[in-house]
Amino acid sequence: MEQFGFCSKTFNENLPSPSTNIIGLTKITVDQALKNATNTFNFIENLLKNTTDPGVKNALMVCEKGYKIVEQSFQEASREFEAKDYENMKRSEQGTPRAQGSCATNFEIPPFPSNPLVERNKQMRILIAMALVTANLLKV
Repeated sequence: MEQFGFCSKTFNENLPSPSTNIIGLTKITVDQALKNATNTFNFIENLLKNTTDPGVKNALMVCEKGYKIVEQSFQEASREFEAKDYENMKRSEQGTPRAQGSCATNFEIPPFPSNPLVERNKQMRILIAMALVTANLLKV
């Protein structure tokens, strides 16, 4: 994992019991990824309301679109997890790295100021990786 401390903290803060199995760990990753995607999407919408710079606004619109895809994907993954449809859950999660990545790269082209989503993007990237890893460990 990219950030062992972040991963460990995410699991430990959300463990229902010390003997949580891979199914429980997968639920944590899906739930936390969905929560993070929703919070970040809302944060982006608030930034958009208060941004007048056209370049920043366009970059934020790319982020908004990407995070909407991530949010919808994890909403679907959550429904599929609850239905024990782990194969489709994995499929729902597979496009999330690319959708989230579009937000991470669109601020790299000058003359943009620093990306206001750096830390949120980093956390989302880690949560997506955690979700993909746990989903792939499930025996279907």
